[in-house]
Amino acid sequence: MVSPSKQIDIGMLHSIYRIAGGFVLPGVALGLLASRRGRARYGERFGGWETVPGSPWWFHGASVGEVQGLLPLLRLVRERYPGERLLLTGTSVTGLERGAGAVDYTRIIPIDSPPLVRRAVSRVSPSRLIISETELWPELLAQVMSRGVPTAIVNGRISDYTMTWYRRLRSIFAPLISRCSVICVPDEEQRARYLEMGAVPERLVVTGHTKYDSEPRHAGDARRVELRAKFFSSSTDRSRILVLGSVRPEEEGWWMDACQRAWSQGQDLRLIVAPRHQEKVGYFIQKLKERGVPFGLWSERASTPSAPERVLLLDTMGLLEEAYAAADLAFVGATLVDIGGHNPLEPAMYGVPVCVGPHIAVIRTIVEEMEGAGGILRVSSTQDIERVVQQLTKSDSALRETGHAGQQVWQRHRGAAERVLQQVVKG
Repeated sequence: MVSPSKQIDIGMLHSIYRIAGGFVLPGVALGLLASRRGRARYGERFGGWETVPGSPWWFHGASVGEVQGLLPLLRLVRERYPGERLLLTGTSVTGLERGAGAVDYTRIIPIDSPPLVRRAVSRVSPSRLIISETELWPELLAQVMSRGVPTAIVNGRISDYTMTWYRRLRSIFAPLISRCSVICVPDEEQRARYLEMGAVPERLVVTGHTKYDSEPRHAGDARRVELRAKFFSSSTDRSRILVLGSVRPEEEGWWMDACQRAWSQGQDLRLIVAPRHQEKVGYFIQKLKERGVPFGLWSERASTPSAPERVLLLDTMGLLEEAYAAADLAFVGATLVDIGGHNPLEPAMYGVPVCVGPHIAVIRTIVEEMEGAGGILRVSSTQDIERVVQQLTKSDSALRETGHAGQQVWQRHRGAAERVLQQVVKG
């Protein structure tokens, strides 16, 4: 096992980073107070952690997406090492809520300022730190590594945008990246990027991404029928369910014209809108009202279980996988706006045909793999979407073939969590 040096040479730029952090800290504190998300677990953001007992495995993922990607690994660690305690940190409460059931403790990561990080880190004695994707906070890494804690990066991903910044700040990140006990990346492209950032080649391994190594929780035809009735009690065998999954503001507008046209033609099209963030539900409510589209809220379904609406807005988190399992077609959000996309294999593992827009910077490798297999649909205009919705309402067999091909890609990615865990333990 590689034990990083207890003396971390932080360099001049890192020293400037520390000093600048002290100047901006008051503004950050006020900014957090100004938002509901920022106020949640406010004290923890300033290092006010309760003591974490024992020597836990410490996992860190920024928000929902990174935590979701860690879940297969967390479950495997729990299975293989049942006596170990697991700590999960993140920058968002929503992310921690998503992973809370798989760990023993959750904490909000402190602002990356020396005294705040020191205050938090003093409350935990981890046996190892495992960081997901690109959550590379220099002060946190420096302080943890200086204590001799083996530090691994898993699902390592540096996007086109962040690579530009990492190159500029290489003198900060390279000394820290080079001290990682192991770095597990999903593909050769990411391996090349980490090499450029100073990773030690012998500790840099292509393992695949654990977020693609998930098992369907709602498999089987009987469960699919049950879920379709759960979301739309009046649906029939002829109903077609379209899911806009992890959708971001403005993306819904791309789909609504095609959906409204299908409804005007008498098509039995049902629509589930699943916002990426709960605080954006109000936006989608307003947009549906502006279009005059009747819709139901999931939170009100208990009081009106037989609601006949063709549109269901999921204003409660945690239902997306069930929606995908019930779907006939799924659009994966953050791809019609310039964000970079979410995991297209989440619906694909159910054999559901998947659509993505042109903005796929975060998921480019997996989209290209699915596209090469004929397992994904690309849409970049309202005309593309109109054509796909027509295919859906006509039960086009080509859509089913697309779904089957996407499911085969998901099959190929199973086992990534096992490969990552082997490297983490060995490292």
